[in-house]
Amino acid sequence: MRSKNISWEEAIIKAVEECGGIATLKELYQIVPQIREIPPHLDAKHIIRAYLRRMSRVSGKLKRVGLGIYALPDVQLEENFFENIQKGKSREEIFGTIEETNMHACLEGMLLELGNIYGYLTYTADPSGVFNGKPLKTLATIEKFPHFTAPPLLNIAKTIDVIWFKKRAMVNMPKLTFDIELTTDITKALYRAYQLRDFKMFFYIVGPENKRKQFKRRIETDPYHEIRERVFFRSTDEIFSLYETAVKHFELKEKIIVEP
Repeated sequence: MRSKNISWEEAIIKAVEECGGIATLKELYQIVPQIREIPPHLDAKHIIRAYLRRMSRVSGKLKRVGLGIYALPDVQLEENFFENIQKGKSREEIFGTIEETNMHACLEGMLLELGNIYGYLTYTADPSGVFNGKPLKTLATIEKFPHFTAPPLLNIAKTIDVIWFKKRAMVNMPKLTFDIELTTDITKALYRAYQLRDFKMFFYIVGPENKRKQFKRRIETDPYHEIRERVFFRSTDEIFSLYETAVKHFELKEKIIVEP
C-alpha cells in the first residue's frame, strides 16, 4: 500500500529490507514507488539516487557495495569487489579470494555494472549468477530480450554472456557483446560474432592473458578474418582494471562533486 506520509529515506530503507538487506538500483527503482506515492511530475529515479548518495556518504544509513548496489550497514558479504577495491587491496588479493567456479559470474557482474553506469541497457544470459551478493538478473536492466532480428539470430544472441544495448525508439539495438571464455575454447564466441556480423556491433572475448595468442591466430582464419576489425580480446585483468577505475572515480566524484 503506497503512502504519502512515509519519507523518501524510510521508503528506501524499507525497499532495501524487502530485498534482504541489499538492493540494486533496478530493484529500488521498482520497489520504492510501490511504497511511497510519487507525484507524476517528479523524476523518481533522480530523487532516489540523490537520497542514496546522502544516506551512504553522510548519514551512514546505507553503504554502497557496488557501482549500483546498496546495503544496510550491518550486512556483510563474503566476496565484495567494491569494498575490497575501496580498501586498497590488489587485484591478486581480490581475485585470490574468488573460487574459479565463481569467476565467470564476477566478470559478468562487473560488465553489467559498467554497462549500466555508461548509459547502456544491459542483458545477461546468466541471470542466476551472483555478484556482490546479488543475482545478475537484478543488475541487468533488460528482462525481455529485444526482437531486433529474426528468431534464429536472436537465439544465438541470447547465449552471449553480456550485451550492452542502446535505447532506440522502435527497438533496442545491441552495440557491444562480451563472451567470457576462462577455460573453454574461443571458437564458439567467434562463431556467434560472425553470425551477427551484419549488425553495427563490436564483439569482445574476455579470457585469461594466455588465450590472447590463440585469439590472434583464430581471428585471422576463414571466415573470422572478415570481422577481425570488430572483434577484440580483453584479458580478465583489463576488465578488472576498468571496474577498479570506475569504483575509484565514483568514490572521488562523490567526495568532490555535490549534485542537487
